[in-house]
Amino acid sequence: MNFKIIDPLIGAGSGAIIAFTVSQIIPANWNMFLAMAAGGGIGMILKFVFLLLLAPFFGAFEVMIPLSIIAMSVGMLSGMASTNGSVTDGCISVTGGLVGLAVSVVVYFSNKNLTHPQ
Repeated sequence: MNFKIIDPLIGAGSGAIIAFTVSQIIPANWNMFLAMAAGGGIGMILKFVFLLLLAPFFGAFEVMIPLSIIAMSVGMLSGMASTNGSVTDGCISVTGGLVGLAVSVVVYFSNKNLTHPQ
């Protein structure tokens, strides 16, 4: 099995960075719905930055599709979680990294099954 290790690392790292950034920007006294929308927007802005930095080196498909899913879902999730005062920034970052890792692995194997069916 030729599993490229950089794809899950990019997914986990970008998920953790997006989650941490959103949790730092969104204040704890916001409404959860507004925090979710703002977190999704912040995540998509960061996705565009990551896309510009990573696509020339690792390819557009390997970066754009997983980052789009990661940015929106992790941004919205961490935006909502940051409004809860009992959730720490570290917990939000770890959750974002795990979601990013899971999305990268699912996208990799679904692409493999679509391009090389058994």
